[in-house]
Amino acid sequence: MLQKLLLTAMLTASLFGVEIVINKSQEMYKKPTFVRNSSKEIVTNTKTGLMWQDDTSVKNVKKTWSEAKSYCKNLNFAGHDDWFLPTISQLESLVDTKRYNPAVKKEFKNIISSNYWSSSPYVLDSYNAWYVNFMYGGSNDYYKTYNYYVRCTRAGQ
Repeated sequence: MLQKLLLTAMLTASLFGVEIVINKSQEMYKKPTFVRNSSKEIVTNTKTGLMWQDDTSVKNVKKTWSEAKSYCKNLNFAGHDDWFLPTISQLESLVDTKRYNPAVKKEFKNIISSNYWSSSPYVLDSYNAWYVNFMYGGSNDYYKTYNYYVRCTRAGQ
């Protein structure tokens, strides 16, 4: 009877989007989402597995959109050569809305509070592509011929 009642409560809760925590000890410890490796100058997202470039070049290298894609594709960094320019949603995952100037996760040490290219073209105008502004964390589109900063990523560890 108790099992039936518990099952009914859990099904009802799931229908209404209520989370039931049976083991409270799981709430006590949450694995961090972003982890910095200072010796390699990378930050890894433990949920997605994406590894992010975080050396001083991300504060110095400015490229057009096409050059940024090529730069990441040819990057040999931290012992890896499979880097790419992130999509807009991947780049937006670095934003910390509780921070400003820069509005980026605290694990990132090398950042300019400015615009960084994503690999996502703007579908309404083929001359534009998406970028993220890390001063306030917003995203927008602009001409692909403009020079913005570049931060590369790679899948897996």
